Amino acid sequence: MAIDTSAGIRVLIGPAHNVTYGEDDAGRAAALTALKALTYVEIGEVEDAGEIGDEASTSDFTALANRRKRKVKGTYDAGTQQFTLGSDPKDAGQKALKAAQRSDDNYAIQIDYGDGEADFYTGQVLSFRKQIGTAEAIRKATVSVAINSAVYEQEAPVTP
Repeated sequence: MAIDTSAGIRVLIGPAHNVTYGEDDAGRAAALTALKALTYVEIGEVEDAGEIGDEASTSDFTALANRRKRKVKGTYDAGTQQFTLGSDPKDAGQKALKAAQRSDDNYAIQIDYGDGEADFYTGQVLSFRKQIGTAEAIRKATVSVAINSAVYEQEAPVTP
């Protein structure tokens, strides 16, 4: 397996999608099929797409007899993805993000890695903030999307 840069990755936003899927293999397959079938619009001028992926919380237990704290995995949280954009008020994807920020719905998000690999999830757009900066700065925006589902991975096809 080779490493690669993030150059060429595209971020897309789909429609409101408030469907909940199971976490078993069948539920994950159904989610991936349904999310892939939606219509997406590319979010223009993405400079940084942050990070996504599950992290388990920790639940602790300490027995009186041995004073040893034991930790077990608790709930999973896929996080809040932070985007940095070059501000483009005419971009259809940025307009869609702004509209989603005013809604309480979950929206479908796709991260297209350009090689057949893609990630899909649903989440709420929490913020769309302008970065004004200095006279020499490029006007940017930061966007936060709270991920409310698993991250469903489409693997790149295997090439011989």
